[in-house]
Amino acid sequence: MTMNLATKIIGVIVAATLCCASAMVAQIAAGPLDVQGLDQLSVASGRSRAMGGTVGANGNDASALFSNPAALSRLGSFELRVGGLFGSTSRQQTQEWVPYMSDPGLSAMFESLADPSHIPTPKDSLGVPLTGWKAVQRQYDNIQPNWDRSSSSAQPLSLVAAMPLKVADISITAGIGASQVMNLDHYYQNNNALSPYLGQLRPDPKTITKPIDTVNAQWYQYIRERTGSVYGITPGFSAALVQGLTFGASATLLTGKSDDNEHRVERGHLYLATNNKATANDFMLDTVYYQQAKVGTSSYSGTMFTVGLLFQQNFFSLGVTVKPAYTLTRTWDREVTSLDTTKKRFPVRIDSLVNRSYHESGKEDLAFPMAYTIGFILTPTEKWTLAFDYEVRSLSSMLLTGSTLTASSNPWVNNYATMRFGAEFRPSTTVALRTGYHEDIQAFSPDGSAIIGEPARGGIYSAGAGITLGNVLLELTYEYAVLTYQDIYQSNGNYNSQKRHNLMIEAAYRF
Repeated sequence: MTMNLATKIIGVIVAATLCCASAMVAQIAAGPLDVQGLDQLSVASGRSRAMGGTVGANGNDASALFSNPAALSRLGSFELRVGGLFGSTSRQQTQEWVPYMSDPGLSAMFESLADPSHIPTPKDSLGVPLTGWKAVQRQYDNIQPNWDRSSSSAQPLSLVAAMPLKVADISITAGIGASQVMNLDHYYQNNNALSPYLGQLRPDPKTITKPIDTVNAQWYQYIRERTGSVYGITPGFSAALVQGLTFGASATLLTGKSDDNEHRVERGHLYLATNNKATANDFMLDTVYYQQAKVGTSSYSGTMFTVGLLFQQNFFSLGVTVKPAYTLTRTWDREVTSLDTTKKRFPVRIDSLVNRSYHESGKEDLAFPMAYTIGFILTPTEKWTLAFDYEVRSLSSMLLTGSTLTASSNPWVNNYATMRFGAEFRPSTTVALRTGYHEDIQAFSPDGSAIIGEPARGGIYSAGAGITLGNVLLELTYEYAVLTYQDIYQSNGNYNSQKRHNLMIEAAYRF
């Protein structure tokens, strides 16, 4: 096989620089960092989070301002409430490669089963020169296929005050507060990313080899990470319409910032021969020395409105909230730094590395569709409260437009409703015990999903307790969130897991 060396080098560098475009089409899992994390809404109330995140009809304190402001009507006195959250997250990816019948060495190389310290030799045991196609192919680095990572953080969650008033014989409760609206933390890593991914199954299958000329693929490690939050400043009120029926409304001024990081390390340039004078279905690995890092920040701004109704009776309550469509603007800046030694012969001296850097910036608008929640609580006795929520957000209808995009897109897939369940038991007037569960349906679909566009699904289990000591209220909530899914290809399966532990502490004083 012959190939112009300059053309090959340019192709590698261009592919690495424009990895966002190629990866998004060829391998969704290793796509660029853009809207990840912006689907992760936070519930500011410790009591609601302990009861599975139920907020439609379950609010009974000042934190109802952030979920269903109509429930502020349940306050009987001025309340000041503050809350914080400590969380730890562990993530893991395990890859299992399937030996390919014609190229068993290919999967062995991806799974790092070959000795990485042995560089392929150009001669056989008798000293006869070998072509690249016939030499044993091994990785040129010590990157392993599997990885795991843990992180932790402490974050302020909410600060809110609310007070009941009488205005022209109308019962009104006014509130103002600040809370975390979106938790943007996100991390993904793939040590065996390919572009194009020749083992892709869906939506457009790509066989590993075909009866054509040489197939080329970039082999690289890809990491993306985002940390940060979107907070909101929210004024709102509730007003009694008729006996047992209240109306509420709030406006949230959104603002936030995140640290964004993408890193790509080229591991090699693969050539898969199917019909070019080499042994059919053979392959060759060329060394490539290229790295690229994109490090920057994103700023977020927008305004979100919430209107709600609460119908309350002795043994049950029904709540409805509606969030009209709104737009969140993301403005980003980043420095792109590349390290290129592709033109140098192996081994490469450290002082011969070539660094290049440039600045990028842009703006994107995320148009969220209207969302609504229907909540129901049942209080059969003074000691028991059972809660249920049905929430519809239609994330697949979110429209992304921006200065760096050639056309608008719908990057998310989740069009399902989410259900939440919770229960509270009060053994005494001073102690409340709570538990709950809710679905955690993701906005992305795993690669190779049996149903195209089917989102990954997880679950969040919660428990908590509340203590009332005179005018002081203390809330303690624990959440355990688990998400597991598989990216499936013809050549391998990537088993991904994420486990998150959250501990929330909230304190309030009622005057």
